[in-house]
Amino acid sequence: MEFTTGDKVEVRSPDSSEEGIYYISASVVRALPNAHRYTVSYPSNSNNLSETVDAARVRPLPPPFSSSSFRLHDCVDALLDGAWWPCVVVGPGSSTVEVCFPLRRQVVTFTSSQLRPHLEWLSHHWVLPQDQNQDIPNSIFDNGAEVEVAQLNDHLSPRLPSAWFPATVTKCIWDNYYLVNYSHVTTQEVVHLNHLRPCPCRASAVSFCINEPVEAFYQSGWHPGTVLKVFEGPVPKYAVLLPHLDKEMDFKQLHLRPRFDWLHDSWVPSSQKNPDAKIKFTKGMPVEVSSDEEGFKGAWFGATIIGPVGTSFCVEYHKLRTDDETALLQETIDPSHIRPVPPEIHCGPDPLRLLEEVDAYYNDAWWTGLVSKVVGKNRYVVYFRQWKEETEFEHDELRPHYDWVGGRWVRASLALEL
Repeated sequence: MEFTTGDKVEVRSPDSSEEGIYYISASVVRALPNAHRYTVSYPSNSNNLSETVDAARVRPLPPPFSSSSFRLHDCVDALLDGAWWPCVVVGPGSSTVEVCFPLRRQVVTFTSSQLRPHLEWLSHHWVLPQDQNQDIPNSIFDNGAEVEVAQLNDHLSPRLPSAWFPATVTKCIWDNYYLVNYSHVTTQEVVHLNHLRPCPCRASAVSFCINEPVEAFYQSGWHPGTVLKVFEGPVPKYAVLLPHLDKEMDFKQLHLRPRFDWLHDSWVPSSQKNPDAKIKFTKGMPVEVSSDEEGFKGAWFGATIIGPVGTSFCVEYHKLRTDDETALLQETIDPSHIRPVPPEIHCGPDPLRLLEEVDAYYNDAWWTGLVSKVVGKNRYVVYFRQWKEETEFEHDELRPHYDWVGGRWVRASLALEL
């Protein structure tokens, strides 16, 4: 859509601020079609009286609306400091309305005249948030997803998470706004995607070392800390420093977990030093080996370290044999394709659950899949994503699925019951 001199428009902020994208009413002073830009003039109460902006930042004025009745969790725009800011209704009323700014995590009261329905200008049409949501693909934050919500530290700039609280996604309100129910307190909140992460990988039963970064469960949330002392005994206990709370507290091992960060849609070890991150592969050590060869991606083969070969290692497979079948196959493998043997080789006596992630022993290797059916007491059907096929296995042909991350065995699981 092209604008001409004198047109009333709205100009989008160049960058997201603490509250997100906002719009300021303006008038077109000059059109620069060849440069795809406009010179616009702002009201006299604006900091910048005029500027030249990219055409992509300019949109027409939203259509007028007749109703002043806003419902719970409606997406609206609030007029604040001469600009329209997106927010969500959390306290509807006839004359005043409470709204929250999900990025700022703040609730503010406005009069109905200071609010308007939120609309998006897409493909030269005005689109309601609920209509736009229909095109949002499934994500790890779908309705019912178990997540953790950041508690922000107001004393830091930028505001960084000081703790993470377990919650469940109730619904996606619009774009990056989500309604969550907290797990350990009867509270709902609308939060921005930037303050959400999936439940972290659950570590196998491990002990912790002095100076190791951990997260401790305290007052319904997971707080980052550092192990200061280790107390020996039948029930392991640790003294942990929680810097955001300025406290040193004792925790049972059950209430601690390794610290990982959710970056670029994956879990990575904390930036602090992990004493177990660099494992040494030694002669005779049992390991598992992966391959990038087509048809074998995702499989882990049992092997034994024969010895180093430069920066790589020679391994001997436990089951794979040479082409003439006269000896076990030996290969030189890069360390990135070698890992220790997982802590549990087979599933325990307890029944497996539907959709539980497991490794199945098939064609001399362990392949990752999901339990799709429980056939009987000791038989299960496992679905393999890479083949889109199902295969039936005995209970002792399966094991819990673990990933080797940052020098620890971790596994995805339901939230830890505390």
